[in-house]
Amino acid sequence: MSYPTLEPTSRTHTLGQAGQSAFTAASGVETRILFGSLVISQQLELTYANITETEARLFDNHHVSVKGTFEAFPLPSQAFAGMANSFGTYVNKWRYRSSPRIVSVKNNIHTVTVSLVAVTS
Repeated sequence: MSYPTLEPTSRTHTLGQAGQSAFTAASGVETRILFGSLVISQQLELTYANITETEARLFDNHHVSVKGTFEAFPLPSQAFAGMANSFGTYVNKWRYRSSPRIVSVKNNIHTVTVSLVAVTS
């Protein structure tokens, strides 16, 4: 099952860090080792406000189909629609950071928040 092709009402992108390890000697001198040139652990939070129950179930079903936080998947272009600067579009796969949060606003109206982390391949 593919990720739902709805356009989010808001997005929060958190740029990750370069893969690195830091070592501090007893004297206090710090040494850092860089592992590659890619930024890792980028995060993306997508909010879909005021959607129907049928649309909200799409996120629940997708989460189950990719075995929760286990499998990576591509995001459709709609996830980045309307962004002047498409942060994260150079990342080809994402995985769930946690289960989608579904809030019932009123009968058949829901807000879904999806937290994702970039997968570097």
